[in-house]
Amino acid sequence: MDMFHRHRQANEPDLAAAALERALHTAEYRPEALVWKGIAALPQAPELAFLFFANAAQALPDRADIHALIGRSLLAQNHFELATRYLTTAWKTQPNDLALRLTLWEARSHSETPAELLRMILAHLPEIHTGKELASVLKLLAGLADAPRTVGVVRYLPEQREIQGWAIDLANLQAPATLQGEANGVTFTTQASAVHPLLSSAGLPGTHGGLRLSVPNPTPAVHLQFANGTPLLGSPVYAMPVFVPPASVNGGGEQQPVDVLIPVYNGLDETLECINSALEARKRNRTPHRLVVIEDKTPVPALAKALKVLAAKGRITLVHNTVNLGFIRSMNRAMALSPNKDVVWLNADTRVHGDWLDRLRQMAYSDARIASVTPFTNNGELMSFPQSQVSHAMPSAKAQAELDELARQAGSSPMEIETGCGFCLYIKRAALDEVGYLDEAHLARGYGEETDWCLRARGLGWRHMGAPNVFVAHQGGISFGAEKTLRVAHNNAILRKRYPDASARYNTFTLRDPIKPARDALQRARLARLASLPANARGACWPTGVDKTLHLHDGSYPDAGFSLAWHYDSHRTWVTLDAPLQPLPLRLDFDLPGELDALLDALRLLPVDILAFEHLARCPLALCDVPAILGLPYRITCRDDRLLAPADDYDWQRFAREAASVQLPWQALRGAQDAANWALPTATRRQATTTGSPQVLLIGDALSSPAIAQRWLALARQIIREQLPLVLLAKDDTPWLKALQATNAVHRLPALHGFSLAERARAAGCDAVLSLDDAPGASWQAPRLADELGVALFASPGPLATEAGAHALAALPYSVGQA
Repeated sequence: MDMFHRHRQANEPDLAAAALERALHTAEYRPEALVWKGIAALPQAPELAFLFFANAAQALPDRADIHALIGRSLLAQNHFELATRYLTTAWKTQPNDLALRLTLWEARSHSETPAELLRMILAHLPEIHTGKELASVLKLLAGLADAPRTVGVVRYLPEQREIQGWAIDLANLQAPATLQGEANGVTFTTQASAVHPLLSSAGLPGTHGGLRLSVPNPTPAVHLQFANGTPLLGSPVYAMPVFVPPASVNGGGEQQPVDVLIPVYNGLDETLECINSALEARKRNRTPHRLVVIEDKTPVPALAKALKVLAAKGRITLVHNTVNLGFIRSMNRAMALSPNKDVVWLNADTRVHGDWLDRLRQMAYSDARIASVTPFTNNGELMSFPQSQVSHAMPSAKAQAELDELARQAGSSPMEIETGCGFCLYIKRAALDEVGYLDEAHLARGYGEETDWCLRARGLGWRHMGAPNVFVAHQGGISFGAEKTLRVAHNNAILRKRYPDASARYNTFTLRDPIKPARDALQRARLARLASLPANARGACWPTGVDKTLHLHDGSYPDAGFSLAWHYDSHRTWVTLDAPLQPLPLRLDFDLPGELDALLDALRLLPVDILAFEHLARCPLALCDVPAILGLPYRITCRDDRLLAPADDYDWQRFAREAASVQLPWQALRGAQDAANWALPTATRRQATTTGSPQVLLIGDALSSPAIAQRWLALARQIIREQLPLVLLAKDDTPWLKALQATNAVHRLPALHGFSLAERARAAGCDAVLSLDDAPGASWQAPRLADELGVALFASPGPLATEAGAHALAALPYSVGQA
């Protein structure tokens, strides 16, 4: 790469290109070489640039500039929504990179509605600290019809005891904006007449626009607005010093009571349900505790009134914030109300049941160095059930009570987890005294604060535990709403810098998944409860209108709903049963053949009408006996050649004869098969037509056959040798990929998180699918790929190609057939 740069700076393009090609074939330099190839291609061939940049990003995921270039390549193709989606994902991990932020604003300006763009601008303005970004965003703001003409940002700096910020009138930038304020009942008028370097660097007049207000005495709320009544972003300002934790009192301990802290901002019904569930559970818990509700300046009058009524009756202890403090500052002050008590953070959109607090407390004091305890829930990161790190729907109160009781009875052992989750977190006072409180000086107003605290505690030798014997329901997303993305990105960037090894440790934990045995135990308890019900009562556990077909497959149909998927590793064969039971899905693994009887018992409890074998290749033979054992009909969808080729491991012909139906993908495959149950496609497929000469072709063959792979390698070499204007895309990583890429005619279609195959292919400019298989079978994927991408299919002549509506290879203006 040094040679490339020297030749490029010396204006020696041929020598620079030769050095770059050599770098592409060297693993150490290939990613950087791909970036420069993309930069060269971007003006004339943004689709090819996308491929270069995206493949470079796979090897250099921390390079924000490469992510910004991927966004540029998508914008150059007018893929505005794709660009916004991709750049937003990259921005979440690197929110402070200027190039990434500027490119994302450009994408948003094309993809978002005016109302959504305005919301985003107002949410992000307080976090903009560079003139270039501010100039770009103000330009967008000025172009929105419903945007305020006056805009400004203020914040309190406790070290200087000063409110600082900026305020401008977009309709009159040459004059200082007039502001009105109110503090402690006193009103005042001022002007934004100070110099502000951010405004100057944004190209605005450098003589005014800045605001500096001295606040010598702590003031809970300073209101600032323009003369037209528009408040400044950040107003009212909480002009108070940084919170200092009080000294501990007797150090806490097992005999101390507990404060259950419920921060409240929005959500009338959810909040009252949470509080009522905790009040109802009081009589079931022997742990002395009080409910402390922190009303954080709610915008819902009915909620504020309902809380006052509960407090007047002595049901809760109510703390009212005169200005919205956000979660961190509210909880710090709430945890300090009783410096000798343990605390429980309890979100206002949760619901508790039974002796939940006793169980959490018992686990917390099972070891002196346990700092926090997190229960099972439907929505709580690591402790989510039935799948960890997945948000599931909140169960009803009755369903939650059943789950909580089953969790208590299952008797699963507690497990140490990486970090607790703040939806419901029991924290011992001894840990708070040693670790300190939440960081309100650097972290934004919510999300990630419990992770920071837990990692600080872990660094001091404290442990965090999961409590699988408690189930707390959690809805999620009530209080913070649309600002969540901004807050998460801001705080996560700080956490990555503070704890550089935490992410790797977390990933290792999730791969090891020590919580899985407890999840499985709760699922088995659910099955045992289902078995205890009368047969006519089990139907209530099944969602109304959901199909009762059990799909058996190789894992290729994760969204099948009711399915049985088989898996293999070096020493084990197992199946995963997924069933849409109420209130939460059933998901349970069974080893084969050892747990076959347990699997059959589980299936007998479920309302199975018919079994549908979606694949047969590598299907565990024990599963083929399940229909006969259970006395159920079954059908087969022929997606591979298992029934079409002779075999001696199983009587596949008998298995096909006894099926209710065998669905063939192509009429041409029926051949000598004339059984009545062999169903054929209802109509011949018609692939998309093509206009012009396709130039970016997706490889439509699986490359599992060496003979087919050799044909593709020959074609790739032909493209380079004859300088054909073709680019080949490889969808999958195969042993042949390296050799194909070495020709420089084949590029890997990169896997981008959250992007479908069709979206990635569109970004790469794919305009056709090509197959070189001259004898395809039931597993032929090329027609399906062409359908999914909505492009034309080119294939070798044959009955299946004709039936698929494929264009002949001879229709291409290149001699592909000679490869």
